[in-house]
Amino acid sequence: MDEDLYEKACQNTRIQTMWAFQNQLFGIAYRYSEATRQSWLKEWEKMMEFCRVNHPASTFSPAFHEVVYNNAGITYYTKEEPVDEDLKKNPNKLIFHYIEKNLTGQAQESAMALLFLRDANEEKYDPEILPLEERFKQLYPHSKWQPLINEAIAKNKAFNQAKTPDYIHFPNIDNAKTFKDITDLYKGKVIFMDIWATWCGPCRASFAYVKPLQEYAKANDIVLLYLSIDRPEEDAKWRKMAAHYDLMGEHVRVQEAFKDEIYTTFGNAQKALSISRCVIIGKDGEIKFKSAASPEDMEKLKSQLKEAAQTGA
Repeated sequence: MDEDLYEKACQNTRIQTMWAFQNQLFGIAYRYSEATRQSWLKEWEKMMEFCRVNHPASTFSPAFHEVVYNNAGITYYTKEEPVDEDLKKNPNKLIFHYIEKNLTGQAQESAMALLFLRDANEEKYDPEILPLEERFKQLYPHSKWQPLINEAIAKNKAFNQAKTPDYIHFPNIDNAKTFKDITDLYKGKVIFMDIWATWCGPCRASFAYVKPLQEYAKANDIVLLYLSIDRPEEDAKWRKMAAHYDLMGEHVRVQEAFKDEIYTTFGNAQKALSISRCVIIGKDGEIKFKSAASPEDMEKLKSQLKEAAQTGA
């Protein structure tokens, strides 16, 4: 076997082994005694020596970026090494700091570059990642990663600088105590509701199919209501994402006052809510389809909306 390929294969095995070990460590560290946690951390240090994460060939392993990011978490959260509190407030800044401090050469360059690419590929669009690009350019002014990083940064900026069109509304629901308080805002109209969250990949993927629904809703006086189950700290990102995907309609984020009601009504017996979830509400405010067709199946969805219009008056 080619010596270079052999080295890469060996490192891939080490990195994959480290990844499996990390996943076990995370579970054990927070469920068992302090003595057990410390014993696993000692084993982790031995694994760090054996797996040689900083080796250039490590970067060819598909698990490389996961291992690096997990090591940052183990270092600053499980092992609790001291670090600036401002860094701990943002995961990307903290990981970048860890990479700069603990990796060198090709491993460092690749790990930093993957941070930007992952932000774009997973549609995180963290605005805090933008200043980190300048530091990367200082460290690697001639990096072959730069064209890909430029694309990722451009996507991030486009997302964070997007203007919200006037057909995307964020009604004030501060006084809403129940889900009915929300639907009553649109009494007398059929409501198509999409329950989603910014972190939900399938939800975001479904937005590629909303244009025909938007046209149908406009022609038939149907309200498009997007109910986000994001946490309060995701409020800014939620608003930006509505504009990014051009989600014409009404946008509300679930509030503590009626959060339990949403999970009870649309979740399973254990109140686990699977999203994305489409719902159709009649003109009388009653739920007609608790699990409606999605915009991807527009013909079926049209049929359900027509039925709701006839029976929900």
